[in-house]
Amino acid sequence: MMDYEENEFIAEDTRRYIILVIYDIVENKRRNKMVKCLEKYAVRVQKSAFEAFLTKKKYDKMVEETCKLIDADTDSLRIYLLANHTMVRSWGIGDRHVEDVIIF
Repeated sequence: MMDYEENEFIAEDTRRYIILVIYDIVENKRRNKMVKCLEKYAVRVQKSAFEAFLTKKKYDKMVEETCKLIDADTDSLRIYLLANHTMVRSWGIGDRHVEDVIIF
């Protein structure tokens, strides 16, 4: 009898989703922690805005980590998971944007 994990042969969901994160955090220390956290997952496109192209697993992990960093009484955090058939275009200085992508 072979030893293997029950889930070993289940294909991982490799779909990726376009994510937009915007925030308004009052305190500098919390804001700096948020930036460091988001930089692990996304590209900063404006002072308080990040774009990402993530798997569902990474998206869930990012949401979990970022939600712990805000003070719900004074801060705001908005995380948009863009729906299927969404076309995203970006213009501006810099080449670190998520590429123009259409998700099918």
